Amino acid sequence: MGVTLPESWTFWADASVPPYTAIGPVDVLSFTCSWALSDFGAGEAEIAVERGGLSRNDLLGFYRWRLWAFYGGTPVWAGLPTALTDEGGASVKVALDELPAYLNRKVYATTHTYTGVEQTTIAADIASRLDNIGVPRVLVPGAGRNRDRTYDYLGQNNRGDMLKELAGVQNGIEFRAEYAMSAGRPGCTLKIAYPRAGGATGLGLVLPGGPVSVSAQWTSDLMRTRTFEVGDLPNNAASTAQRPVAYLDAEQTGLPELDVATDRPGVVLTSTLNEYASSDSSIYGSAALALTATMPVSDPALGDYGVGDDVAVQMADPLLPSGIATTGRLTAMQADAGAGTVAWTVAITQPPPAPTHSLARRLRLLDRNQKGAFRRSLVPPPGGINP
Repeated sequence: MGVTLPESWTFWADASVPPYTAIGPVDVLSFTCSWALSDFGAGEAEIAVERGGLSRNDLLGFYRWRLWAFYGGTPVWAGLPTALTDEGGASVKVALDELPAYLNRKVYATTHTYTGVEQTTIAADIASRLDNIGVPRVLVPGAGRNRDRTYDYLGQNNRGDMLKELAGVQNGIEFRAEYAMSAGRPGCTLKIAYPRAGGATGLGLVLPGGPVSVSAQWTSDLMRTRTFEVGDLPNNAASTAQRPVAYLDAEQTGLPELDVATDRPGVVLTSTLNEYASSDSSIYGSAALALTATMPVSDPALGDYGVGDDVAVQMADPLLPSGIATTGRLTAMQADAGAGTVAWTVAITQPPPAPTHSLARRLRLLDRNQKGAFRRSLVPPPGGINP
């Protein structure tokens, strides 16, 4: 029990539903958390149960409380407890989902078609259930961009995936969690914006030099010259109905044909598939570069920047003797309070490339495809249900 975090980190808890009753300061022995652009973060905290405001019974109340993390007195992250490891000692380890990840636990229990509707409005509707845990939505539509979308009753995996898919097309929305004090209490909002959720904050990476450590990863597993997007059938489709398919050919001199076909469970409109084809063809027209760099948590200070912000990149190594000088985007962050570091992931293309084809990702895709095939010809949603 002698382990302590730097004094710059403090923690506080309250109830996850109205009236958000305060629980009070929490004694945290170790803490890591992550943020992601147009995605959701996660965290892990080792919490002392003989000190602080959370008893063992409290800790076992999954989704019943919110843990707030402060750096330098500023709220920077908050999460809902989802799992706990108890080895009988004076502390337990708690896994947490960042507050907006609550959307992963909400299905779309209604049917709705949008025709020529501004995309941040569609996103706000998808994310509306964040009101259940006190996370308001802030819309910044910019010049606006209209979309067509059809969502079937239980036709999508969950609202979180729906929101990420809306952000995954070219000129799509971006979203991120933002934290601030309000009326003496910490608060979290989900910012939904077009074209940018972030901005220029003076961040930069100079390689070599600058970061504590750095890694550059080039991947070509999704590189393509021909893109196929395979759509889904709506509920109650005729047995003879055919799935929609979008196709985009972008030949490149010196390259053989490189084909990638992507299944899109729940996507029934050809116009939406064409958006995905255009986006994927642009992102994966060449090998994707992702930079990861470990930075001190205090320089620049955590809380002064966030995912979605610009990062000036100057990189030179033996593979690139002429170097790269460009502007990337901070797409993910992971903080380790004990180590005093924040790991940055910087993407050069936008939207950022999807993760490589790991076994876990393939299994998730298989699960979604199976659900899409099974949830066909459903009865209408129950009357009066909260969708």
